[in-house]
Order: sequence, then structure tokens, then C-alpha cells
Amino acid sequence: MKEKYGRESVSQIITFGTLGAKTVIRDVGRVLEVPFADCDRLAKLVPDDPNMTLEKAIELNPDFKQATETDSVARRIMKYARVLEGLPRQPGTHAAGVVIGPQPLAEMIPLARDKNGEPVTQYEMKPLEQTGLLKMDFLGLKTLTVIQETLDNIKARHGHEIDTDNLEMSDEKTFDLLNKGNTIGVFQVESKGMRDLLRRIKLSLIAMIALYRPGPMNMLDDFISRKHGKIKTRYDHPLLEPILSETYGVMVYQEQVQQVANQLAGFSLGQGDILRKAMGKKIPEVMAEQRDRFVGGCIDTNNIAAGIAEKIFDEIQQFAGYGFNKAHSTAYAVLSYQTAYFKANYPSEFMAALLSNEIGNAEKLLFFIGEARDMGIDVLPPNINESDTRFLPADKCIRFGMAGIKNVGVGAVEKIVEERQANGLFTGFMNFCQRMDSQACNRKTLESLIKCSAFDFTGISRGRLFENIDFALHRASSTQRDRDSGQGSLFEMLEGPVEETDTELADHPPWPQSVLLAEEKELLGFYISGHPLDEYGWILDTFASLSPAKLDEVSPGTMLRMGGLVTQFQKRYTRRTQKAMGVFRLEHLDGGIEVVVFPDTFRDCGNLLEENRAVLVTGDFDKGEELKLKANQVVLLDQVPDKLTRQLVVRLPVAEATEASLQKIRAALSRHPGMIDVTLALDFPCGNRVFLRTDSSYRVTPNAELAHALSDLVGEQGVRIIQRKPERKGNGQHRYAARTSVSAR
Repeated sequence: MKEKYGRESVSQIITFGTLGAKTVIRDVGRVLEVPFADCDRLAKLVPDDPNMTLEKAIELNPDFKQATETDSVARRIMKYARVLEGLPRQPGTHAAGVVIGPQPLAEMIPLARDKNGEPVTQYEMKPLEQTGLLKMDFLGLKTLTVIQETLDNIKARHGHEIDTDNLEMSDEKTFDLLNKGNTIGVFQVESKGMRDLLRRIKLSLIAMIALYRPGPMNMLDDFISRKHGKIKTRYDHPLLEPILSETYGVMVYQEQVQQVANQLAGFSLGQGDILRKAMGKKIPEVMAEQRDRFVGGCIDTNNIAAGIAEKIFDEIQQFAGYGFNKAHSTAYAVLSYQTAYFKANYPSEFMAALLSNEIGNAEKLLFFIGEARDMGIDVLPPNINESDTRFLPADKCIRFGMAGIKNVGVGAVEKIVEERQANGLFTGFMNFCQRMDSQACNRKTLESLIKCSAFDFTGISRGRLFENIDFALHRASSTQRDRDSGQGSLFEMLEGPVEETDTELADHPPWPQSVLLAEEKELLGFYISGHPLDEYGWILDTFASLSPAKLDEVSPGTMLRMGGLVTQFQKRYTRRTQKAMGVFRLEHLDGGIEVVVFPDTFRDCGNLLEENRAVLVTGDFDKGEELKLKANQVVLLDQVPDKLTRQLVVRLPVAEATEASLQKIRAALSRHPGMIDVTLALDFPCGNRVFLRTDSSYRVTPNAELAHALSDLVGEQGVRIIQRKPERKGNGQHRYAARTSVSAR
């Protein structure tokens, strides 16, 4: 045994995935050679719940019950599924769990080797605890890497080192950032709920991290009200005050459970921890025993009335199952403060580190790039003379890291940077090809670098560069062969190596903007030179209620109109009726939101939901854990003015309604014929307003050009688009937020 497993006293902990209700149906069906579609259809009838069982699913879902009783295939699957449910399915390794012993573990517990040859236990976590061995969880936090890279960026840019263990803990900029909730990218407090809580709670990081969890969540309002003096802090017994005063009478930490049991009921600290664990596991017999011991201990130790002791126990019981360790919460709070400090004081360096650690995750990159821009930090496109492997900070800007470009490996980028540092900047495309080894920078790499703007500094269009790749590579290869064979030209012998120039590149028309942007999105995961929505600026300004960046200001249930691109589209089916529906992300210039399209709406607009389609969505705003829009109408953006405009109103003072001005208005309208009615609103000095509907011959097609023309004649406030009210599906009452004035921007 010793020879096989060595003498390690440390080992990773094995875990076993069990056959859950959904999994066992699919696995049994596969063994029985039942078509996957039939197995999957049956499995989808099982409600989504980690603790769901087959019997519970039969009770909760009549459709599942009916299938198991009437469908022959389902009955056949269930015959074996009931027997196998809950059994181990496959082994795994605990993500952070390590067991430590005082001697080689092979002498104490059975071990095995995982697929990488590392020692793992053959006991799971709970049996290991019963053996008395020390079980530890060592969490690997990406935040620590972000902090270290931020420190490296600061040293590279400013020449000084910062000791994170001795940061100023009363930094005004940091407190201001935390109190305002501007904490996207800040450890543990970047979710919407946490940002809202920061604005309300005002600098109680340790308590906040412990409170923002499922169990203590209902104590949040009490904690905040007591902290700000809106509710007087009261204690069920005077002995509780020294234990709970720092948290305003609210039980927040696991240590407080142990202290209460120790001080009030005479428990040892170890017995207090047993009480906390028993509450977490919610075992009725153990709970009853612990209740009796606690109440009896309170009476015997401090002469506390049984009723008060029972009440205190109930409060502990409510909290203990979800309690947070204060030492853990404090360590997290320190990391939260450190990341907030760097974001407040070294924003470019911090955001560059944050972006570098999300290379390869296009969605996160887009999110953090949006945050950087909101902070006034521009993210500059890749450039072979400026970019490094990772994102580089500069003064109020960040240069995109070339390792983040699809099809451009880290090895290729390192070779580019190495050559640049050794022999100076690249003077052009031909010079680059001549100096770089074609093995390190092959055709695929060159294509990607061109498409994402890395050669834009040459002033030559991407289309022309792309069409000359073969020529440049051939010329570079030929020149290198001549040099290797000693056949340099006469000019090289007299004047040194002849440098290739980009003037030799053949002409080729530039790519259209749509192609440029599409290639950038493909390679970088987002648009960097522009955005497909730029051409719809007037439509978005006029018809959209607001942009995703301002959703915090909107109440749940409000009906909104929001524009953007369809991304991450998924076609799904309802669980019971198997009707088609859709889910996608609506991507705007400054963020995005998830959109859910239920079957009735999907039937009308499902054909419009294709990747990168520009659409306007009308729907109800859902302000749950994740912001959503429940769509009841989807319209292509270029069709919005015709489909959603009810009428165009031109408003001007009656004194200005001269023949000459009316003639100019008439001329502007006639240049944009269409199907939308135009109304003239005349304002009289007395405050009255008269509306005059124009003849049908003056009907128009609303667009940006018409809006500009009319705004020049009557002012921006004198032009209004009256929108068609959105259809209301269902019986709910909705607030509707929409713009009605035409912007001349």
C-alpha cells in the first residue's frame, strides 16, 4: 500500500454524483435503448428542484403522473428508475476539499488515484468527518490574481509598489465608491442586489456579506433600520447585548450562536458549535434534544424564564442553518475593500487586470468594457505596435490584449512582442511579414489580426490588406530563402537589407462597414470600431423607453419598449404543452437584458428572432434576481416608424403660422410621403391650442431626415411622434413608459 500510494498525509476528497430524478430517467432510457427524445420528454415533466424525487414529481405534476400510468415506455422506464434513484452515478473530486492526517493517509483510510494520478480518498466527506481527520476547503479565488495583476500594472505605470496588507482603511474615494454602489468588478458586492444594499446600508461590509444569504436575508431590513436609528435596538435578555450589539441586536454570525449558547445556557464553545451544526442539518430528534438542553441551561445557569429561552432558541434556529462564519466574512470584506480601493484610486490599472482575467469570455469582456466606458476609460482596439498579450492600462484608456483575439494564440503574441522589443516598431504590413516567422504568425493569425484592426495604423484598408496576405507571405518567404542561401541583391550588398514597403500591395476596394463590424464581433466577441445599432440612433431615441443602463430607475411591471440586437437566441418548449417559445439577450449599445418570449407572442414573431437582428421589443419589466423583459411584441427596427407611429404632430405658435412657414413645412412633409397622418397644433397666446388634421395627401413616412427638417423649422420641441399604445396581454394592469417627442439628434 505504501509503495503504491506513497506516504502522502494530504489528499483530495472524492465525491459521488447520484442518480437524481431527471438523470435516472435519461440513463435508464439509454440502457433500454429508448429514443432520447422520448426519455427527454419524460424527464422534462419532472419539476426543476435539486431535491426532487420521482415520487414527489408524481405528486406535484399531474402530467408526469399520467405519463407514468398510461404510457408504456414511461412505465417501463419507471420500473427500473424507482430502484436505481439515489444510487451513486459516477465519482468526482471535490473542487476545493482536502483531507489532512497526522501520518500517511494510506495507513488510516483507503485511497485511490484519480485520472491525473493524484491521491484521492475512497470515503466521501461525511464518513471522513466521522474518522476525525481534518477536512479543509482551499478556495482558489480569481480575485487574488486580479489584485496581483493590478499591483503589477501600477508598478509598471507609476514605478511604485503597494502593500495590500497596509492599505489606508479610511480612504475617502473608496468609501464614496462603496456608498454609491459603483461596485461592478468589486469582489462579492458586484451583483445588483449587493449594490442596492450598499447604498442602503452604508459601510458595513463584513455584516453585509454575511447577511446577503438565503437564511438571514429577511433580517436585512431590521439591520438597516436599527443601524440608522429608525428602529430602537432591543434585546430579549441583557446578556445578549454584549454579544449582539455590534450587529444591532440581529444575529448575523455563526460565532454569535456559539457565544449565546455559552453565555446564556452554559454550553462550552464546542457544545455551542454542535448546536449550530444540529440546526443546520435540521434533524428533528437532535433538535428536540438540543432545545431541552438549551432551555434547561438558560434556567439553571442564569435563571432565565423558560418562555424567553424558548424565544431565543427559536431565533437561533431560524438563523443557524444559514449562518456565516465571521472570520470568513471578514476575509471576504478585506478583499472587497482592496478591490474597491484599486477601482477608486487606480481605475485603468484595475479594469485592465479585470479584463485580462476574462480573456476568452466574450460576454464578461463586453460587460466590463461597458463598465470601463461608463467610468470614462476608453478601450482601444488591438494594435501590433501598442498591444501586449494582456490588456494594458494607459492614461484614461486601456489597450486591448492580443491574446483575446480569436485564432491568435498566446505563443504568437509573445513572438510579436519579443520581435517588437528587440528590433523596434513594425513600419507596415510587409515589414511585419518580413520580420515574423511564418510558423509563429501563419495565414490564419494574419487574417485575424487584420480583421480586428491590429494593422489599421498603416492607413491601408482591411480589405486591401486581407487580399494581399498571400503576396506578402510569398515575398517574405522568398526574401528569407535568398538570404539563407547567400543570394542577397546588389543593393543589399551596397546599402544593407532592402525593406519591403506597403506600396507594393495591390489595390482592392475596402470592406463595407457591416462586414468590418461582423468580423470584429466574430473575433473579439463585441464591436470595437462602431456598432450595427448606430444607424438606428433616431429610431432608438424616439421609440425606445430607455436603454438597459437606466433599468435601475424602473419599477417592476412597467411596460417598456427597448431596442437592440438579438443574441444568444434559444428556442425552447413549455414543459406541459410542449409549445414553442424563445429566450434571447437583447444587446444594446450600453448593455443588455434577457428577453423571454412566451408561446402566444412567439407564434407571431418567432420568425424575426435571428442572431444579430435589430429589433424593438415591447414587454413587461421583471425586476427579479436577474432583470428580464417579458415580450408581447417584437418589431424589426427598420420597420418601427411605420408600424408603431399613430400620428405626427407639428406644433408652432399661431403668430408664426405664416404662409411662408407653412409652405416650408408642407415642402418638408411632401419629401417623405407615406401612410402616417400629420396633425398641425397651433398655440394661441391665451393658452388654447387648436389641432388641425392635414389632408391625406400630406401623410408621411417618419424618419430621421424628416425629424431634422421639421425641427429646423419649428424647433425640436415642436415635433412629436404619437406612438401606438402597446397591446396588453392578460388582465394585469401595466404602467407604460414611452417617449413621444422626436429627437433631432
